[in-house]
Amino acid sequence: MTDAIIEIVVQVIGALAVTAITLAGAWLTSIIGKKTQLMNINIAKDEVISAAVITVGELQQTTVEKLKAASADGKLTQEEITALGKALVEGTINKLSEPAHKLLQAAGVDLLDLIHGAAEDWLNAVKTGKGE
Repeated sequence: MTDAIIEIVVQVIGALAVTAITLAGAWLTSIIGKKTQLMNINIAKDEVISAAVITVGELQQTTVEKLKAASADGKLTQEEITALGKALVEGTINKLSEPAHKLLQAAGVDLLDLIHGAAEDWLNAVKTGKGE
């Protein structure tokens, strides 16, 4: 009788150990998955920033200089600035890989703010002599 009780206790302890190990494994997998997802989001954000910097540089060379030269005061109109903003967003999004674009949309990242922020940062760095 004592042997039967010991056997049952050993089985219960074994089942509890297996359950604990399974739960720990699931928890660890979840943590690793979240960390990987955050790393992927950061990589995708870096892709957006890089694409925005390339696009704003392209617009600066191909469009902005011509518009300024054609203007009597050498400045852009509000309409031109708005059009350049749209071209910046369009050009940047066209440069993104589809997985990065979808990942950032699913994560709720505001692409417009990210693109405009990267462009403004680049332009500021150029104006202050800290950029390209």
